[in-house]
Amino acid sequence: MKNPATQTLLLLFVFIFVSIRHLGINVNGQLIDAGALKKYFGPKFGNWNASNKPPPRHDTPPSPCRCRCGEKNDDTRIVGGKPSEENEFPWMARLSYFNRFYCGGMLINDRYVLTAAHCVKGFMWFMIKVTFGEHNRCDDKKRPESRFVLRAILGAFSFHSFDHDIALLRLNDRVPITQFIKPICLPSDKNHQYVGAKGTASGWGTLKEDGKPSCILQKVDVPVMSNKDCRNTNYSSKMISDNMLCAGYPDTGKKDSCQGDSGGPLVTRKPNSSRYEVIGIVSWGNGCARPGYPGVYTRVTQYLDWIKQNAADGCFCEN
Repeated sequence: MKNPATQTLLLLFVFIFVSIRHLGINVNGQLIDAGALKKYFGPKFGNWNASNKPPPRHDTPPSPCRCRCGEKNDDTRIVGGKPSEENEFPWMARLSYFNRFYCGGMLINDRYVLTAAHCVKGFMWFMIKVTFGEHNRCDDKKRPESRFVLRAILGAFSFHSFDHDIALLRLNDRVPITQFIKPICLPSDKNHQYVGAKGTASGWGTLKEDGKPSCILQKVDVPVMSNKDCRNTNYSSKMISDNMLCAGYPDTGKKDSCQGDSGGPLVTRKPNSSRYEVIGIVSWGNGCARPGYPGVYTRVTQYLDWIKQNAADGCFCEN
């Protein structure tokens, strides 16, 4: 059978036959379990109800919301940084596409991961696997907690300007909140600019420009710049929008996030607290750690209402 159209139709028929057998539909077309179809194909498959309700809740019971966010385990794309302590950043998430690492992210509640839009746009998001509680991503002996993406939520992101580089990933099941897996806090003050604050970026990205990704989670401390100062670097003023945040050493370079760190967090210590909050998402830059080109991050405070609205069905820990 050499006709491509005939082959395609045959494969489609086999898929449908296997699917309906799997879902409990008899060969006469009678639907035995409509809920199974809805669960298998998702809430937007067919007109299941007029209200178009959000995805159904999963059977896994929620973690207690009495947890605390932003707690680093101190007892336990980065250039010029150093390895983190094991499970030092319990909010870190690793994104894999077809089982290949490519981006970072952070847990914000038991259902949602925050990452960069450029890590999601154009991808088949249902093939993205998210891994938690991991330190050495190359260690096959450990089996970290993993989930798949049920839905990706993006704003008005554009590859042309990299503005609005933010995305939420709704996971296929809740993530247990443990000592080694904890959400990062969201900022409490949307007007805070964080100029001069020490930000900490973390990720499994390359240790130098055009290098190989790291097996061990790395971290680097970089100072937050004002957008005014960032627009006076080698970046043009039009390249840095109010939705962006710059951090690094524009005079000397040396320390920066790099390829593979995209989507990961830039965190800082909360005022008068030992806990941490996310202030940036690794977004873009001209090379890595080049003088005159600080790292550019998505400014999280610009999207607090959007994040809380779209991740409201998750369990947020105490901020």
